[in-house]
Amino acid sequence: MKAFSKLFLTAAFLLPALRVSAGQAGADYPVIDESSVMITPAAPAARPSEPGDNPLDPVKKIVNLAMKIYKVIEENRPVVNIATDYANAVPEDVAHWTQLTGWRGPDSRVYTFSAKNPAGMEIVKASYKVHYAWGAGFKGRGQYLTGVTIEPASVVTAWGCRLDVTADVPDTSVTNAGTGADPVASLDLRLKWRLKTFTQNIEEEAVYRVRGDGELQELGTLFARGREAARLETARRSISDSRFY
Repeated sequence: MKAFSKLFLTAAFLLPALRVSAGQAGADYPVIDESSVMITPAAPAARPSEPGDNPLDPVKKIVNLAMKIYKVIEENRPVVNIATDYANAVPEDVAHWTQLTGWRGPDSRVYTFSAKNPAGMEIVKASYKVHYAWGAGFKGRGQYLTGVTIEPASVVTAWGCRLDVTADVPDTSVTNAGTGADPVASLDLRLKWRLKTFTQNIEEEAVYRVRGDGELQELGTLFARGREAARLETARRSISDSRFY
């Protein structure tokens, strides 16, 4: 019992800025403000994709021949292996990757997932990259995808917080966003975020829609919150930097 008390007091001393007071939370445990859970986008959202041909047409079918579901972060630790854990969107009748030529990229974009406590202190922060190679053609036609994956750069969580992230590419999301004569592969990379504390279990989803022409869309509430937070921060800095004479 004494050893446990000593460990508890040590954690409290080392992480005072990452926990809320008893008066705020009702208990000396981390509490997440769910409205603060967000992803800060690397760039403004891309334009919406134009509708393409019927993705179920077998002549134009595009499929993911790589990973459909894989773990990215488990118990606050990166576990993904980007050499094997990735998705692609290629013609169904491709026999070997060398049949696809003209790859561009890989492109990489950096994002930050974060969450705060009710006092506004950041208690979860994960930086990660979205990678994808695009633009390759098959028999001189189309633009396809490979190497679509997530690479965590850093994961920091307060004591008592657990972060798990899973990547999922549903088969129904792998489509042709172009035409029969000029196919453009498209897939949805869905990141499922799960935050757990002693008293909370928060689940959120963010979707990256990646296309063979290099376009990347950011879909979901987490991105909307991140954009709004960035807009407010820009406005605050503008006011702070203003000088009145």
